Amino acid sequence: MDKNDGAKSGNVAQTGATGSGSGNNMVAPGTAGAIQIPRDAFEANTKAYFDNLHAKDKATK
Repeated sequence: MDKNDGAKSGNVAQTGATGSGSGNNMVAPGTAGAIQIPRDAFEANTKAYFDNLHAKDKATK
């Protein structure tokens, strides 16, 4: 999977890319700047991103 792929099946692709000015990427909320995601995919389905983020948090607790 290409690290710049957008949302697929309601999920937001996450990458380990760092730095600013990397096209249409943005810092993923809740990652302290460690992960960048495609802005278009995030804006298209913010609920899926946060649902996934919270599910991961619950799984690690």
